Amino acid sequence: MRRLISRGRSGGFTLIELLVVIAIIAVLIALLLPAVQAAREAARRTQCVNNLKQLSLAMHNYHDGNLRFPIGGYTPKAAGTNPGGFFTQVYTAIYSWAPSILPYIEQSAAGNSYNYSFAYADTQNTTVAALHLTAFACPSDPLVIAGNTANTTYAMGLTSYRGINGPFYSPPRYLGRDGATAAQYQQMAVQGLGVIYHGSSNGIDSITDGTSNTMLLGEYVYGRLDVIDQNCWHWWTAGNADTIGTAMYAPNVAFQGDPNSASNPEIDNATRNDLAVVSQSSNHPGGANHSFSDGSVKFIKNTVNSWVPGPNATLPGFPSVVSVTNSFTLATGQVYGTYVYTGNLPVYQALSTRAGGEVISADAY
Repeated sequence: MRRLISRGRSGGFTLIELLVVIAIIAVLIALLLPAVQAAREAARRTQCVNNLKQLSLAMHNYHDGNLRFPIGGYTPKAAGTNPGGFFTQVYTAIYSWAPSILPYIEQSAAGNSYNYSFAYADTQNTTVAALHLTAFACPSDPLVIAGNTANTTYAMGLTSYRGINGPFYSPPRYLGRDGATAAQYQQMAVQGLGVIYHGSSNGIDSITDGTSNTMLLGEYVYGRLDVIDQNCWHWWTAGNADTIGTAMYAPNVAFQGDPNSASNPEIDNATRNDLAVVSQSSNHPGGANHSFSDGSVKFIKNTVNSWVPGPNATLPGFPSVVSVTNSFTLATGQVYGTYVYTGNLPVYQALSTRAGGEVISADAY
């Protein structure tokens, strides 16, 4: 009888087999990581949507009791000084829409502690102003929740969201320091065509374009600002560009393309920094979340039909299709005036007006 002799082999791997296994694992990890990152970003974006919806519903609850949405920024007065001593320019107090809705986002204690007779960063309000509220922080903008660590004087709480004042710039915040007269301030204030702007007092009845076609709040990314701008922007209690933005440009316009490219020569680095402050933006790929006046939240792409920054150096990237008449220069050097534009507004700008009469299809954005 023949005996079959089987030769066993050791239980180890050859070097080639080990390298193949490692290569397969590396490929699987490379395929898996983007999926994990995408899933995490999807979760962050969903939380951002929930934040905007919560803030918008809080504004509606405020509207139910006051028959108007919160004032975008307290209108400066022509006489009197702030008794708290934080500012010396001429006005009584400045604050944003955010403190007004604190009772409606389960922050009644903070809302009751806020003193509207003093400026937002006065010593009377520093405790409230320094709060880091998750409802104001987009999870994809994580530096917001840490607070304004770059500013060594004022540890201000920050926000990733702000009201949209319309297609043009907001009026200047100060009368005394910046040199604008009361008449010049009013000249700018009447150009607040959106819902939230300095001195705004708009109810749903004023939104004749339809609440589902009028933007209320937009995202405003903090973490991508230059360090010097991180030092002084995004304060959630401040009633200026910290919590009010223009829809003059599409989302993320400041972060698109190369500022030194010959194909886009008008957007230099200085202008880019200005655009990052005044326009909507986010860390979500492709666009930014916006809430509308009916409480809905929609993602608007960077590619939405919009004005583009132009070469006019008197304002940051001012669109060449818009001209400025009756202009005046503030002590800060910025030029303001009456904005003149003829023709139909692009989609993004049209969505920012409350009573422009534009007809906008839902598939246009």
